[in-house]
Amino acid sequence: MAYRYKILSIDGGGIRGIIPAIILDEIEKRTGKPICQLFNLIAGTSTGGIVATALTKPHPNYPNQPHFKAGDLIDIYRKHGKRIFAESPVSSLLKLDDIVRAKYSSKGRDEVLTEFLQDTHLKKALTDIFITSYDIELRMPIFFVNNVKDQKLGENFRKICDGYTMKQAGMATSAAPTYFKPYKIDTADPTNSGYYALVDGGVFANNPTSLAIMEALISSARPDPQQPNKQPLNINDVLVVSLGTGSLNRRYNYAQAVDWGLVQWVQPLLNITLDGSSESVACQLEQMLPQADGFPKQYFRFQRQLTKANDNMDDASPENITRLITLAKQIIEQRDSEIDELCQQLTQGLAQPEQPEVALVSI
Repeated sequence: MAYRYKILSIDGGGIRGIIPAIILDEIEKRTGKPICQLFNLIAGTSTGGIVATALTKPHPNYPNQPHFKAGDLIDIYRKHGKRIFAESPVSSLLKLDDIVRAKYSSKGRDEVLTEFLQDTHLKKALTDIFITSYDIELRMPIFFVNNVKDQKLGENFRKICDGYTMKQAGMATSAAPTYFKPYKIDTADPTNSGYYALVDGGVFANNPTSLAIMEALISSARPDPQQPNKQPLNINDVLVVSLGTGSLNRRYNYAQAVDWGLVQWVQPLLNITLDGSSESVACQLEQMLPQADGFPKQYFRFQRQLTKANDNMDDASPENITRLITLAKQIIEQRDSEIDELCQQLTQGLAQPEQPEVALVSI
């Protein structure tokens, strides 16, 4: 049995996004295929959204081939993590700066995303993508998609595509409160002030897997004049791969927290919200998509506790990068047979190319 539709979902987690990048690199090596050719939909929040856009960005000279392979993204985290999480000169001088303004300047993050995503439009993505963010003025989720037909200005959400770029989606989905300032995007949307004021989608969906599944089912049910006999998907048609960025294991002592006020709660609350969101979704899906006897595994969740690596999303030190890489390799080693099973499912039914594929370009 081959699943009709294959979803990849990638959690948020800042620099810890190197963990799913390494796992995806392993999948590409075992299948011999780029990620964008293995999945029908790639969803991502924050760092996961950046990974999703980078892996679906077409090569400027070979528009049917991806510009980057997953291994290139590992190098982005290793070589450019410090640029992304770089304090401004003013920040380093002000002791109270983390309280009165965002911890980091957006300049380095903007430069890195500009360098790698350039001005590539969302609708150029090589497979369907679904990127989360949240508008703090409209007080609603804003989803970046690549299919113009999926655009919708709902009463309590927006799905946007036409005229927007991968870089804009990456900047919006990774604008984590307290770490970066909100990201402003000009828009012709008549129902707002002419712009979106966006923050990290992790504030409501750090693990976007459930949203991705619903998006796939909803999109498949939409009538298509070009495919009058199209059969809508149901949940049993979908293979789901969900990649975490490490479960947080930092404990907050009751005896201390009981006396905390607003200032003390800000950072722990953000960490608890992001981690709690990811794990609760994983818990629900594990129960909703159990492996049934006689059927291939339908739901793969790759996640592990951060026992040695720092769980801070902004620790881009060489030492922590090394620990995160080690953790990712341990996941691969311990779940080797599952990854083989997954790769077999991902390649099942794929047509062989009529001519040799163009080699993916490394950075």
